Parts: sequence; structure tokens; C-alpha cells
Amino acid sequence: MKPSDFPRDSKFRDPTTPPFQDETGMFHVMSHADVLRVLHNADEAFSRDQEPYLPEGAPIHIAMEFMWMVEPFTLDGDAGRHDVLRGVVEPWFRNNAVRTMEPVIRRITIDTINEVVDKGTGEVDVAVEMSSRLAMRVICALIGMDMDREEWMRKQLDIFLTSPWDDMPQQWELQAYFWWMVARRLNEPSDELLDVLVRAWADGTIGDRELLGYLFGFTAAGTDTTGASLANGFVYLAEFDLLDWARSRVGDDTAMRRAVEEILRFGTPFPMKPLYVRSDVSFDGLEVPAGSVLAVWFSSANRDEAVNAGQPQAHPDVFDPERWPNRHIALGFGTHYCLGAELARLETKILLEEALTRLPGLEMDPSKPFRRIAGIVDAVTEAHFTFDQDGADRVRAG
Repeated sequence: MKPSDFPRDSKFRDPTTPPFQDETGMFHVMSHADVLRVLHNADEAFSRDQEPYLPEGAPIHIAMEFMWMVEPFTLDGDAGRHDVLRGVVEPWFRNNAVRTMEPVIRRITIDTINEVVDKGTGEVDVAVEMSSRLAMRVICALIGMDMDREEWMRKQLDIFLTSPWDDMPQQWELQAYFWWMVARRLNEPSDELLDVLVRAWADGTIGDRELLGYLFGFTAAGTDTTGASLANGFVYLAEFDLLDWARSRVGDDTAMRRAVEEILRFGTPFPMKPLYVRSDVSFDGLEVPAGSVLAVWFSSANRDEAVNAGQPQAHPDVFDPERWPNRHIALGFGTHYCLGAELARLETKILLEEALTRLPGLEMDPSKPFRRIAGIVDAVTEAHFTFDQDGADRVRAG
């Protein structure tokens, strides 16, 4: 398997695929225009609320309380909680996130790479040992979780990701740990993201489950989605023979930022979002009745030439880190645009810069297994690289 091969039907990455209904009854839209129409949601015809899909009495996981699951309106047409929830944390992300987290991300990145160098093997699985590990460590720092909970938290997320929606465990141990984090912060206040949430909870702006939903939602979004992009960066640069190009651009801020945008566009980590249809709609003559489930495919829309207004560029199926402009929607659009978008970009950029500098000669090892999965997140799960161990030791020694 090549890094750009996905174990998913290619029609889900083809914007010319017309809207259709699959054998399960779910509807799908692929083009940039159709996806944007849904994301604009001007007539509130689409909702992220998952409750209509659940059997009566099914357990409601705390993830359902996060802002990614709610709208500015309810299914009954009343005011929803989305804008309140987003308003609590949006100022922190807009004014503090990058400034606060950049030195933290760089320190954690260097420590993570140093662990790879200290093995002394000249080999690294970039998916497991760098990308997934770094993403989890950064999110631990972001929400105030103890770093020694890294592996435990990974297991908690895996429980969530592998459990059916209609029989989702409540994860009481995880909830108890989150409350312990809150109690500790009440006694040791600071001015970090967790403090913003605790203050909003203490003054009644958000409820108990909404507070836990933030902590779980930020953890899930900041590890799996961001971690997928981190690994994608290395495997696409390797597959398209661009690692030397990237090494020569370290220190060129514009070039590295453009490379990050292409990583997000080409390997859209969060490929699809299912939405509940509140009122009858149609797409190119396909009638979608109220009560249906509609899947909007970001992975396909990002390969639509309309993303970049039809400007002449490399073919959308080509990974081109110099592609510009690059107006993809890998991180959402409009009301639900990812609050952590700039942090995700920063994390990817820093890991590329530091790894290409501290692991000289980094290249993919075609003799070792390469694996990726297609699911809620399209992600590389195993990707082996080699590097010059002696050169890395010299960089490590300073």
C-alpha cells in the first residue's frame, strides 16, 4: 500500500461523484458547493445533534455535550447551546492559544524526538513514536492533565472510538479523573484553558456535563485529528520524494506553512461528518427527506478545483506543498470552524521543522509494514522511517 492509498472507496474522495443514497439509507454529498451549502446551513435544515439516531433510553456519553455535537438551535427550533459553549473558550483560543502554547509545543516536540534518538536504533515509527505521542502530550499540557496519564488517556479514547453509539459506556473512571483535575485547579488557580472552563462552571455559565464534555472533546479532537495530520506530513513528503525539498525549507516560514496546508487538504484527517436532516432538501435532483442522515465529505470537497476558485494548479490528486492559494475546509467552516485550527497547524509545522533537523537523513523504510485506517478519522497507524543515528546523536549533544 502506498501512503496516498486509502482503504476507502475512491468515490468518497471524488468531488464529481453525484449525490447518492447508499444501501443503508444514508445520503452523501461530495462537491465543494454542496458541502459548503450544508456548512452554511442558512435555513437550519441540518443538525449535528446525535440524539435522533439513538434508541430511547440509550446512554448519553459526555462527548455529546461538547460544542461539536450541538447547534445554535435545537431540533424543536429553540435557542441551542452552541454559541454559549463556544463563547466561553473562543477568546482564549483567539488571544492566548498560540502565544501560550508555542514554547510548550516546541519543548514537548524536542523531548519526544530526543526519546527516539536515545533508543540508538536509527529507526522510528513516525505514527506511533512521534505523531500520536506528541499529539497526546500536547493536549495533556493544553487542558492541564498530568503527563503520566498519557497512555491511560489513550486507552480511554480508544474505548470511546470503538464502542457503538447505542451502547456507549459512561467511563466513570475518566469522569472521576476530570473532576479531580477541576478540584485541584480550584485550589491552585492559574490563567490557562482549564481555569477558563472552571470559572465558567463555577459561575453557572456551563453545567457539570458540559464541563466534562469540554475536557473530553478537546482531548479527542486534539489527539486523533491532529495526530493524523502529523503522521500524514511525513508519509506524503516521503511518497512524493519531497523530504529533501522540506529539509531545504526548514527556516522558511512561508514554505513550511504552505506545506502544512497541503498536508491538511490532501490527507483530510476528519473526512466526513454525518448530520441529521431537519427538513426536506434536494441536491441535484436527489430528494433528501426530513429525518434522514446526510454525510458531508470534506475529503472530497477538498479535491474539488472549486476550492481554489479554479486557479491553475497541480492536479488535486497530487500532493504539492507549494500549492497556493489553498482554501481547503479540512478544519471546518463557519459556525463550526475548528477553534484549535491554529494550534493544529503550529504543532504540525514545529514537528516537521524539529524532526527534519534533529533526525538527519530521515526517510521512509519500504521494507517495513505501512498501515492506515479509514474511519471517523483517516489516519496512518504504522509508518517506519530510518535516519542517520550518528548525525542525530551529534545534534542531540548540541
